[in-house]
Amino acid sequence: MKQARTEADRQRREHALWFTVLKFGLPVFAAMIAALFVLVCVAYGRVRSIVTIELGENSPEASAFLRSDAFDARYRSEPEIRYKKAGDYRLYILTGNMSVPVRLQVKDTVSPAADAAETTVPVNRTLTPDKLIRNLKDQSVVKISFENAPAFGTIGDYDAVVLLEDESGNTARVNVPVHVRAAVDEVICEAGDPVPEQRTFLIGTYETVEMTEITEAMMHEPGEYPIGITADGTETGSRLVVRDTVPPTANGTTRVVLPGEEVTPDMLVSGLFDETEVKASFVSAPDPEVRTPQTIGIELVDRGGNETTVTSTVLYSSIAPVKIEARRSPLEVTELIAGGDAADAALSETFVPSVPGTYLIPVTVGGEQNLAVVEVEDTTPPVIAVQKTDGFTNTPLPPEALVSAEDVTETVLSYADEPDWSIESQEVTVTAVDVCGNRSEKRFTLTLKPDTEPPVLYGVKNRFCYVGEPVSYLAEVSATDNCDEEVKIEVDASEVDDSRRGNYRVTYSATDRAGNTVRKTVTFKFIRAKVDDDEAQEIADKIIAKILTDDMTLAEQIEAIYNYVHNHITYNPKSNKQDWRSEAVRGLTTGKGDCFTSYSAARLLLEQTDAQFLSVQRAGANTHHYWLLVNIGTGWYHFDPSCVGASRRRCFMWTTEQTRRVSKTYWGFNESLYPPVATEPYNGGK
Repeated sequence: MKQARTEADRQRREHALWFTVLKFGLPVFAAMIAALFVLVCVAYGRVRSIVTIELGENSPEASAFLRSDAFDARYRSEPEIRYKKAGDYRLYILTGNMSVPVRLQVKDTVSPAADAAETTVPVNRTLTPDKLIRNLKDQSVVKISFENAPAFGTIGDYDAVVLLEDESGNTARVNVPVHVRAAVDEVICEAGDPVPEQRTFLIGTYETVEMTEITEAMMHEPGEYPIGITADGTETGSRLVVRDTVPPTANGTTRVVLPGEEVTPDMLVSGLFDETEVKASFVSAPDPEVRTPQTIGIELVDRGGNETTVTSTVLYSSIAPVKIEARRSPLEVTELIAGGDAADAALSETFVPSVPGTYLIPVTVGGEQNLAVVEVEDTTPPVIAVQKTDGFTNTPLPPEALVSAEDVTETVLSYADEPDWSIESQEVTVTAVDVCGNRSEKRFTLTLKPDTEPPVLYGVKNRFCYVGEPVSYLAEVSATDNCDEEVKIEVDASEVDDSRRGNYRVTYSATDRAGNTVRKTVTFKFIRAKVDDDEAQEIADKIIAKILTDDMTLAEQIEAIYNYVHNHITYNPKSNKQDWRSEAVRGLTTGKGDCFTSYSAARLLLEQTDAQFLSVQRAGANTHHYWLLVNIGTGWYHFDPSCVGASRRRCFMWTTEQTRRVSKTYWGFNESLYPPVATEPYNGGK
């Protein structure tokens, strides 16, 4: 009994437990299932399960699967960027806290596309269909086949149809014109071209070819010529088309027409060229009654209808054209009209036939005005004369330094072979050619010797300078050499301290190409300026504005400066000969001073012009005298504006010989310090 009760109790407890589970657990489980269902419904409510794209398009963004832009989405793993085959692809997107499976459907609905490649193919060749299309476009592999194939091997024109089919079954058709030929339809040539070769007419390569002969005459006659061709037993034909598209070329002429002579268009044309026959005609015919030159248009038309118009000159005259050798003496009327008729003729103006060319010369014959055509020609070669047969080694000379050439026209000299300037003795040939091409030669012995003579320095002398102002060490300094045209001058002013008063040594040197050197050392004395440069320039500018005008030549400017100083400054025996600038200002402002004052004033004013000048001091005398040498491109001349002593004779642009005629000592100077003074009297700068 007791065991029975115990089993009954156990069963009651189990029933109570299940009752409790069913009472409380079942609702919880149901709630969880319901919640999960709600979440899935929510997720699938946001998402499209399928998105479709065309083959070849990029994979869409994950957001393409969402039904609303209000939610975010991303792929759980990135898909391929572009799919290569059509089909369905399973993907997963993440939205909210859910991973939702979706399907990407890739379709291929676009048919292939291609352009027709119209083709001409030889009879002995077969083409596959892919050779008849170009620019094939499709996203998958395309099968290419003939739907309608041309009859390769048989001459004719065919409309081939090429079928295109991709892997998805999309199809397209391309119509392609195909020409089966053994030869081209035509070969086009320009008149005058060489006879074309056989292969120009053929399409493809053939072992045996027979063809109608093409002659040179056909190539100069525009037209179409049938050409029969047999290639490897296949008979066919082509055409040779000769065209003339190039107009004629020609030059107009000048023609003198004598009484009774008839003029045709062909007579007024020279240098005519065209590959076909050309017909010439007057645009307007010349008038035989007109005695002045007439400009006539000549129209030229070739067989191709191409036109060219040239202009010519016609002159009706009673005087026949003549040729005259170039010379420097005037033309005589008897050279135009012979015999007794010359007595009744006269030249209307003087004509010197010195320049080759064609000229119209007015001539009066029997009271009637005519124009004679005179052709001046130069057939005489130049005459060469040797002037110099020596020089210096390693110092090339132009041929003009060795010889001169006499000719009516301009002449160019040159060496037949450039001399070896390192050899002391050699034969040299100089050639002279005038403007008309006449040539002559002169052969002589050229002797060279080493250059042992150093350059010559000019203008190197003791000078006064101003403390703290820039020094132009090369002002008034120059160098010449017996060989070199230009010599570089070097200045050693390393001892100079231009910030302090004192005497400093300055060394000048010049070296020529042969290594010969000259050196000169002078003293530069630095003093403190009593008048600064700006003050001096202001005074000079006022005077220049007063005495010079814009239309003056340089020669007129320097003469105006000379006259102003010469007439403005009266002699006073005192001056500060160590400060030229203050003396210039003193002389120009007070009108008093000695020769140094006049020199200084002229120097200041000349600095305002383009004239070159050098300072000169008298040498070999007990007293001082100062003046200038001036060069305006005509050579160096003495320029002494002081109104005292012998200079009262107006020493304006004098030669040294002119100064010596007045006084051998007054203008005596160390000529070795200066470049040579001109020997010809000054001509006013002309």
